[in-house]
Amino acid sequence: MRQLIISMKGVKSIIQVFLNVAIVIALSYGLYHFIFNVWLDSYTNHNEFVEVPDLSKMKINDATAKLEELGLTYEVDSSRFDPNTKPFAIMDFYPTAQSRVKEGRRIFIKSNPRTYRPVDLPDLIGKSKRLALTQLEISGLKIGKIIYEPDLAKDAVLKILYNGKIVKAGEQLPRFATVDLVLGRGMLSGVRMPNLLNFTLTEAKKSIKDNFFEIGQIKFIGSSTDTINARVVYQFPFATDTYDQGQPIDIWLSIEPREKIRAQLKELDVQYKNFGEDTISGSQYKDIVTQKAEEQIKDLQQQTAPTTEQKPTTEAPKTAEEVIIE
Repeated sequence: MRQLIISMKGVKSIIQVFLNVAIVIALSYGLYHFIFNVWLDSYTNHNEFVEVPDLSKMKINDATAKLEELGLTYEVDSSRFDPNTKPFAIMDFYPTAQSRVKEGRRIFIKSNPRTYRPVDLPDLIGKSKRLALTQLEISGLKIGKIIYEPDLAKDAVLKILYNGKIVKAGEQLPRFATVDLVLGRGMLSGVRMPNLLNFTLTEAKKSIKDNFFEIGQIKFIGSSTDTINARVVYQFPFATDTYDQGQPIDIWLSIEPREKIRAQLKELDVQYKNFGEDTISGSQYKDIVTQKAEEQIKDLQQQTAPTTEQKPTTEAPKTAEEVIIE
């Protein structure tokens, strides 16, 4: 009897286990059915679709308004301009017209902008002419005039002009805009010196710069170093000389009249003209030195020429020492 009671309890335990398993299975199935057939359908608007309208004949503003009305989102790409298409016209879109999409779906639109997107001016200052032309072409800019200004950097870009105004690197210009290049033409040689005598220091500096020379040494004659009232009383090279642009010009200033400083001016003549009381210019001095050198060469050739008492030798005549005049 006792064994029978024990066996009955075992059977009840097994039945209880199966019953619990069945309850768990039922609850799981019910939860699954609720999530995937009831709640999810409601959350994702299952079987509810929106038809994409035909945007091809709309302007971008009308198209975006229509998409918002239908509960659709959008992304517009207007980076490339097509001159054969009207501004703000829609060139393409995806998904295509009459496609069925869910509410909130993003529609990708390719629209034509009003004009070309501006381009950034490349950094060309100091670059060579050839490189500048290449970079401007790559950037979509056109070259107008090429203007040359005196500068040591020959064929290097000094300035860039747009509509007559200087533009700097990084500024945005309309695509295919025309810009002018200002290049260095190098310095000229043999340019006549400006006459600086009786100029103030400010006037002398301006004249030197305007003629594309450099300001050299500034010295004073007399005890005063007044830079405002002093005048140029001496210059080197001289006003009658020719000189290479970019080279320095030395000037002497004084507030004294020339009669009082005549001795100092003569000393400068001795130093820079090398002819004491003579008043020839530096360029004339070079001509005289060259003439003397040629005379020395002729004298030397005559000394080495064969005479009637002396047979000529096969040795080549000696040449005179070269004279280089700076």
